[in-house]
Amino acid sequence: MSKMDAPSVALPTVAQQAPEFYCAEIWGGNRPMDGPIDVPGARGWVYSHACEGGRGGDIHYVSLCSSGLISRFCLADVAGHGEAVAKVSDEIHTLLRRYMNTLDQRRVLAELNRRLEGTKQGTMTTAAVVTYFPPAHRLSVSYAGHPPGWLYRQAEGQWSRLVPQAAGEGHTAMRDLPLAIFPQTSFSRRKERTRNGDRVLVVTDGVLEAPAPGGELFGDARLAQVLEEHAGDSVEALVHAVLAAVTAHTHDERLPHDDVTLMLLELVPGPRALGIWHGLKRRLLPRPRAVKAS
Repeated sequence: MSKMDAPSVALPTVAQQAPEFYCAEIWGGNRPMDGPIDVPGARGWVYSHACEGGRGGDIHYVSLCSSGLISRFCLADVAGHGEAVAKVSDEIHTLLRRYMNTLDQRRVLAELNRRLEGTKQGTMTTAAVVTYFPPAHRLSVSYAGHPPGWLYRQAEGQWSRLVPQAAGEGHTAMRDLPLAIFPQTSFSRRKERTRNGDRVLVVTDGVLEAPAPGGELFGDARLAQVLEEHAGDSVEALVHAVLAAVTAHTHDERLPHDDVTLMLLELVPGPRALGIWHGLKRRLLPRPRAVKAS
């Protein structure tokens, strides 16, 4: 595949936002987004565009634990719009608040799966949940039928796939399935030690399955090529380079085929040691009211 020059195309326009996070604050939903995120130990960029305009079926959330030390990032793709998306969005919002103080995001997926499967509004949903603990540079990721993310190691200058943890002997085959499919689904957790400057990218299938006029999908290989060619770009520039490649591939800057969402994180210096002063400061100093997720 020849080197791809970033084409000069207009990207679908969505609202610019620059949320600031404080302890126990939740942000996200299925609103359009093209802007930065900034939490202790990580900064990044989120782009989310609904194929039918307005709010779509892709849901993005960021949460902080009560001490401000554990950051959690969730990207979900709901099979549907309207009430189905609202139901999943509300459940994710509730569970991120409930489990924001635990490092194990598998509990979030298991409980979300149980609650969605047991309701009439339950609809198939894929999800990727990333948890980052800056003091130990510990990153973990779990999936519910979602396309695996990508990890960039700055020291090596290479991207690799964050595929799910391999199943050990005795594990059930019902692992990492989409939500609301099977109530006893178990979820794996891949752990990684990271360094400042490393990056994590998670996308919905609207990126990978973007079709050319002849039907050929954008696919993993094209995404990998863009990531490699723009590895030194800022998080904003890299996200927009991927979007430019996708719109050039589809020959349609409106991206009408599906909802498209990308979440790119760069790990940066964050709270050190136990972060006692950091946590106390966030508890004691005045802070804005929490942003209510929709």
